[in-house]
Amino acid sequence: MQELFEKGKPLAKYVGGAEEGISRKIDRLLDRARKEKLPEAKPMDRRCLLFSEFWCPDCLVMLASLRYIQELLPQLEIRVLSREGYLDILSEHSVDGKARIPLLLVLDDEGNTRDYLSEVPSSIQEIKNDPKDHRDYRSGKYMDKVLEALWGMLTG
Repeated sequence: MQELFEKGKPLAKYVGGAEEGISRKIDRLLDRARKEKLPEAKPMDRRCLLFSEFWCPDCLVMLASLRYIQELLPQLEIRVLSREGYLDILSEHSVDGKARIPLLLVLDDEGNTRDYLSEVPSSIQEIKNDPKDHRDYRSGKYMDKVLEALWGMLTG
């Protein structure tokens, strides 16, 4: 995964390349994320690789969540890659064996995957089955659950 990490764009640069409409959506989600309080965490070096696309609403939630966490943990290094060309990796890390995004890989010091999150946190996986709940998720209603899951992965 180390080679893929090196290929990825830094999170800020990736998000900075979004079209204006997408950028506004991410900013709205980021504003919602900033309303959530997260526990104190000691500074630590962590590296993550995110597979994402701007056309994916679930990815926008993940991008905003990670931007907020990176504000709190500036030493957290996050790189982003498109899903194209990496379907095998996406399939390998999904519950049903299908290539799904977003996929966040938390890497150890050697570049191996130490943890991952595919699509939505497991604590709210059931929302995907309810169209209204899924819409609410995409609007940021479950931001607290997303941040809690990500924070646990990244600081634990």
